[in-house]
Amino acid sequence: MLTRGDGPVCVIGAGPSGLAVCKALKQAAIPFVCFEAGRSVGGIWDVEGGHGGGYRSLHTNTSKAKMAFSDFPFPEEVPLFPSHVDMLAYFNAYVDRFELRDHIRLNSRVDSAEPTSNGRWTIRTHDETEAGDEATFSACIVSTGQYETMRWPKPMPPGDFAGDVMHASDYLDPQTPIDCRGKRVLVVGLGASAAEIATELAGGKEGAAIAAQTLISARSGRYVMPKYVGGVPLDSNAAHASDELPEAARVLPPDERLKMARTLIGAALGSVQRDVGQPSDWGLPNPEFPPWGERPTLSDGFIPALTEGRVQTRGAIEGFDGSKVKYVDGSNDEVDVVIYATGYELRFPFLRDEVLGREARDLALYRRVVHPSQSNLHFVGFTRVLCSLWPLSEQQAIWLAQVLKGSFDLPEATVQTKEAIQVSKETPVFCNLTVHELREDAR
Repeated sequence: MLTRGDGPVCVIGAGPSGLAVCKALKQAAIPFVCFEAGRSVGGIWDVEGGHGGGYRSLHTNTSKAKMAFSDFPFPEEVPLFPSHVDMLAYFNAYVDRFELRDHIRLNSRVDSAEPTSNGRWTIRTHDETEAGDEATFSACIVSTGQYETMRWPKPMPPGDFAGDVMHASDYLDPQTPIDCRGKRVLVVGLGASAAEIATELAGGKEGAAIAAQTLISARSGRYVMPKYVGGVPLDSNAAHASDELPEAARVLPPDERLKMARTLIGAALGSVQRDVGQPSDWGLPNPEFPPWGERPTLSDGFIPALTEGRVQTRGAIEGFDGSKVKYVDGSNDEVDVVIYATGYELRFPFLRDEVLGREARDLALYRRVVHPSQSNLHFVGFTRVLCSLWPLSEQQAIWLAQVLKGSFDLPEATVQTKEAIQVSKETPVFCNLTVHELREDAR
């Protein structure tokens, strides 16, 4: 709990989750300063700002109704699956609507966050002129997102590749930063970015191919589904993260609620996958986990590109030899460009491992928000979800603001440590169940 005179709270990151934190703190009358390394709010949705993780054809894979903050709907004219341009406009409108801009320092990168002996935090920053600054805050809230550090295969396939290599984080379009037009391109991975980049290079949903050949290598399976089913968004029947649980679910014990959610979601997603086809129908490995065990890969154009052979599937890579890619099944291809769409590592370059108490990838948090042993250190927006993350981040931020105000007490540190969850290794949560837990704390 903060007390009068403790000073402002530091918020690191003004992406979607950071903005939710800013709004919750302001509405709770808690003073704060938000540091954002980029030129704009919105994180990866400022594609042209060089933030990394976004590309020029990027659209959301969650519909706008289920992705909006609870009290700030999208304009009617915005398409069901907004583009990065729409998203950046939305976040800037959110900042203006709730008068957050004066609290946000753009082009201000946090170099270090260090705890003091009295539970406060010393934050060192520099701006685009390289001028340094240092200030002390009553608490530190990290909301930098999950796209900070590229993840590469470990170990990397052996051998020397003669062509060009990049990570999906650097991909902007088929000719930036590497010109893929008319070339043989291998995309490695099976997440949303891998599917969308491969689809774009293969000509989109129906267009002419941009690359001479587009291949996708997947060593493990994922559920692959379209954004629209029966003419409506796949998530049209899903609840918004802020919605209250039905009465029938609220009276169940937590384990029974989770079991019920897994049954319902598993049946719904499993039915869609059976209707559109199994990954193995397109030469991809089938997943070895239930439908609720990982967020599906959603793309409108990927499945048509697969079924029409415009994107060709390959297995795991064994190694490279010049321009030749060798696969574990003994086959090989001549390739010009390899794009690793292999995800991102959880990293906090401004927090030492000694401060976290472990490596960032092993971070464990109470209620997925509170560091259990480091006083006044909190994280918002690092939960693995099946829903859109930002409405859940909004609810985490509201809960955290009440914690900081002292509206309710957290359990002892020993209990927090015992109940802490390793956020990057947890099975994706059902957002409404998680929100219900947070709200129950404050009742």
